[in-house]
Amino acid sequence: MRKILAVFALLAISGIPTLAQDKPLFEVNGGYTFLDWQKPPIPILGESDYLHYNGFNVGGAVHFTSIVSLALDLTGTYNSSGPFTRIYSYLVGPRLYPIGHHKLTPYIHGLAGAATFVFPADFGPSETKFSFEVGGGVDWAVGKHLAIRLGQFDYQQTRFLHSEEIGLNAPPNNQDNFKYSAGVVLRFGEK
Repeated sequence: MRKILAVFALLAISGIPTLAQDKPLFEVNGGYTFLDWQKPPIPILGESDYLHYNGFNVGGAVHFTSIVSLALDLTGTYNSSGPFTRIYSYLVGPRLYPIGHHKLTPYIHGLAGAATFVFPADFGPSETKFSFEVGGGVDWAVGKHLAIRLGQFDYQQTRFLHSEEIGLNAPPNNQDNFKYSAGVVLRFGEK
């Protein structure tokens, strides 16, 4: 009986490599982004603590190994309630795939760069400040070169409107934001 169980265990373990997919050389992605932005205490932005933004994301990643890549994430989000404001972010950094590329491929990343807050023209000038995000997501491969980004969940910090807060005698603070993205991923090349 032990020999039969050992043979079944050996067959099960030997099948694991067939679950893996080849690592792509690079990928590009695009889709939808939702940003829950923690607004600073500035009256013209409205009463709520958070403003909800909808928009787009585009990005890409260059894979160095099956686990390590360099990722780029560009987003544009728009608030249609209250004053029509926009937030764009341009972030780059390492992305890690802890178990490599499979049918379901989880990843984590830490990205840094800049974000731009754009007021309507009659409210004031736009400003660009340092921003970073940490988070991760899951891609579901539906073909050799196509995957669906089921979800990317990020904490993003922005640092907008500090001078206005000081003018209102409020202590300047950073904004702690939640960002969700989903879309499609196109993968090219393989190793």
